[in-house]
Amino acid sequence: MRVWGFVKKSLNGLHKGGSARSKANPLGFIGIQSRCLSDSNVFNGDEEDTVLPVLIVGAGPVGLVLAILLTKLGVKCSVLEKARTFSKHPQAHFINNRTMEVFRKIDGLAKEIQRSQPPVNLWQKFIYCTSLSGSILGSVDHMHPQDFEKIVSPVSVAHFSQYKLTALLLKQLENLGLHVPTSQALEDPNHRPLKGREILMGHECVSIDATGQYVDVTTTFLKEGEYMQKNIQCNILVGTDGAGSTVRKLGGIDLRGEKDMQKLVSVHFLSRDLGQYLLNERPGMLFFIFNTEAIGVLVAHDLQQGEFVLQIPFYPPQQNLEDFRPEICKKLIFKLVGRELSDIDVIDIKPWVMHAEVAEKFVCDDNRIILAGDAAHRFPPAGGFGMNTGIQDAHNLAWKIASIVKGIAPSSLLETYETERKPIAIFNTALSVQNYRAAMAVPAALGLDPTVANSVHRVINSGIGSVLPSGLQTAILDGIFTIGRAQLSEYVLNASNPLGSSRLAKLRRIFEEGKSLQLQFPAEDLGFSTCDLGTSREH
Repeated sequence: MRVWGFVKKSLNGLHKGGSARSKANPLGFIGIQSRCLSDSNVFNGDEEDTVLPVLIVGAGPVGLVLAILLTKLGVKCSVLEKARTFSKHPQAHFINNRTMEVFRKIDGLAKEIQRSQPPVNLWQKFIYCTSLSGSILGSVDHMHPQDFEKIVSPVSVAHFSQYKLTALLLKQLENLGLHVPTSQALEDPNHRPLKGREILMGHECVSIDATGQYVDVTTTFLKEGEYMQKNIQCNILVGTDGAGSTVRKLGGIDLRGEKDMQKLVSVHFLSRDLGQYLLNERPGMLFFIFNTEAIGVLVAHDLQQGEFVLQIPFYPPQQNLEDFRPEICKKLIFKLVGRELSDIDVIDIKPWVMHAEVAEKFVCDDNRIILAGDAAHRFPPAGGFGMNTGIQDAHNLAWKIASIVKGIAPSSLLETYETERKPIAIFNTALSVQNYRAAMAVPAALGLDPTVANSVHRVINSGIGSVLPSGLQTAILDGIFTIGRAQLSEYVLNASNPLGSSRLAKLRRIFEEGKSLQLQFPAEDLGFSTCDLGTSREH
């Protein structure tokens, strides 16, 4: 209401005393006269074919949702994506209440997700076990009857892999008239202006110049084996290009927070054999597996399809990606499952680093360059805050950009985006770190404190261990891991052993008191407010 009152007051003032510009709207909206509260930060230019109102860099869920919302609001935009194809790696998969509410406003998208996701009873639990076919150490059910009664929200949370969500978002964009050209159909972009309403795949942003009247963006792309260059002028540039954001780096924006919390390897694989077994014996979303031979977290993206991602701790340089070749990963999966699988197919193996950081600025260069999603904040994956916070960034941002583009608000309105969204990013960073620490409490209770392994790894890399031969460094690290995993043996971890009994009792208390990794945060998703921070947040 406060923001609408500001816009309404501004419009009334303009109606009384504002002067209309004689040109067509400078951001490409022919027929809409542009009025501004002041002459400062007014976008100029009237060449529809040469100056794009909004250019989005990054075609992940955040960039695609922003493109959908802007298009529905009548704002012409295009999206650059450096990859030539969309990834099939499942990546993010939990969609919280607030994001589902956003999707509810996008032409049936929420209903389509709910129809397409696995049945809730197949993913509502986190299971802790010695192997997928071994003893269960505990389980946590994250869904309650009230979650389905739609008391606090008209839509429920969802479990839906990112690449499937991307496919639905692309369908929405196509229905709205955006064009996704194939690589064969791409013309030489240097010989035609950017018309807007398109996704340009295989185009990497390599430089940004915001010193002139427009934001000048230079991109490169590969054509017939040769790198070509294309220059694009836009009024507003939005970086939704992920945790390693090129837009953020080119804009000179630093991150603040905790870096390199954990390095992991993500193994995407298929096995209908494993999917059917878990469907029948112990369905769940996440499986935390601890045994003397291997440790890992298995994400069951779809038990019916047999699609999984295994997350494994990674300790370079003593370990390298060669240590995670497909055949080695298969053997590791067999150790975690507790038996061999008949049909395992390793699709992809990717290393990644966990961070907890927030950009110093979300908006810069006279409100013409903006960051959203992982480009603006990088969270641990505990609680699914990353994609959800980013999509909610896009929801906050879209109408503000549209108000400026249509000439009904000054560009300073975009400053409220940072004012409102940055505190949320900071809060969600802290919450995800807290949830990550809760996840680590389980192995610590079992005598396998992850902080010990991380400390030893740091000593090997930066202390006296760094001068040792690489083979000896690897042997020391492997020895530490072997000693740690020995705490998980049946000899130690049983009710008859006083030490094992004490550890199992501690583990039960963690689950009973709700101090393990949590999935849902309804108060933070739906009821947030930051009056104590001196700013308002959307409700």
